[in-house]
Amino acid sequence: MTQQDVKKAFMYPPRSQNEFLELNKNALNKIGYDVQPTDLAFVKYMLASPRKAVVILNWVEDRVYGRSYKTAIQYFFKMIALVVFSKFFAKKVVWIKHNFKPHNSSGSTKRFTFLCRLFGLLGIPPVSLESYFKSPSLVHPLYKSDEKLVKHMQCGESQATNDVLFFGGIKPYKNLHLVLNEWPVSLPLKIAGKCSDPVYKEELESIISKRGLKVAWDNRFLSGEELNELLEASKFVLLPHSDGTMISSGSFYHAIGEGCNILTNESEFGREKSKHHSFVHLIDIKGISERTLKEIYVPKYKVLKEVLSHYGEDKVVDAWKVILAGA
Repeated sequence: MTQQDVKKAFMYPPRSQNEFLELNKNALNKIGYDVQPTDLAFVKYMLASPRKAVVILNWVEDRVYGRSYKTAIQYFFKMIALVVFSKFFAKKVVWIKHNFKPHNSSGSTKRFTFLCRLFGLLGIPPVSLESYFKSPSLVHPLYKSDEKLVKHMQCGESQATNDVLFFGGIKPYKNLHLVLNEWPVSLPLKIAGKCSDPVYKEELESIISKRGLKVAWDNRFLSGEELNELLEASKFVLLPHSDGTMISSGSFYHAIGEGCNILTNESEFGREKSKHHSFVHLIDIKGISERTLKEIYVPKYKVLKEVLSHYGEDKVVDAWKVILAGA
C-alpha cells in the first residue's frame, strides 16, 4: 500500500481502557486507514486539511454523566464542540450509538437527548453494532483473534463448572437486584465485578444474606487475564440487563469469545440474539435449576464455531467497508 492509498481517520475517545477501540482500530488499519486520536493534532490537521479525514465518535452522548456536576457540564459543551467541529471539517462523521440511555445518569437524561438531537440536526445518522437497531450496522469485535478462537476450538471441551457467572461493573441497570430476589436458593451464582455505589452494594448484600443465597461475590475490578480465566472456567454467563438501556453489550461478546452460553432476559437484545444463536437462552430466573442448565448447555467448541462464523475478524472488517463506502 502506497502513502497515497492511506486514508486518515480520527477516533473518539482518544484514550480508553476499553479494548473495543483498539480492536476497531485494527480493523480500520486493514482497509487502509491510519487511525489517530482526537487530540490537539486532530484539530490542527482538520483545520489545515478540511474534508480529508473521517471522524469516528463513540460514547459522545454517554460521557456527559458519571462525573461531578461541574465536570459533566464542561464535558457537555466539549462534546457539542466536537460534534459540530467534526461535521464541518470531516469528510464523513461516523456516530456509533452504543446505548438507548446513559448508564451513569442519576435521573435526568436531558444532556443525552440534546446530543442525540444535535446529531440529527446536523444530518449525522446513528450507526449501531446491532442490525436490529439500524442497518447497515457494524459488527462488534470479539476480544480474541480468529487464530486463538480456532486453537480454543481444537482443544475440545474444557472442565468448566456449571456455576452461573455475572461479571462486569455492578450497576442498577444490569438488574442484579431483581435477579437476586428470584434466584433459586440451591443454585450457586458467581459475581465478579466492582460495585462503586455503596447504597446499591448494601442492597445487594442484604438480599443475599436474607435469602441465604449461594453467592460468591468478588467485589473488585478484575484484570483482563483474570476475567478470561474466569470465563474459560464457566459454562454460563448471566446477562439480565434492563430492556431499552444498551443497544449492544461488550460483556456478551467477551463471554461468547470464551465459549460461554448466555442466559438472558426478555430484552430486545436478548430476544434478537436468541433467534440467531443456539447458545443464547431466554430464561425465567425462578425456573433455573441444575437440571435445566444441563439440558440447554451447548458445548464450548460448538459455541466458538458459531461465534467465529458470525463475528470473526473478516466480518468486522467487511462491516466497516460498508459503513465507510465512498469516504
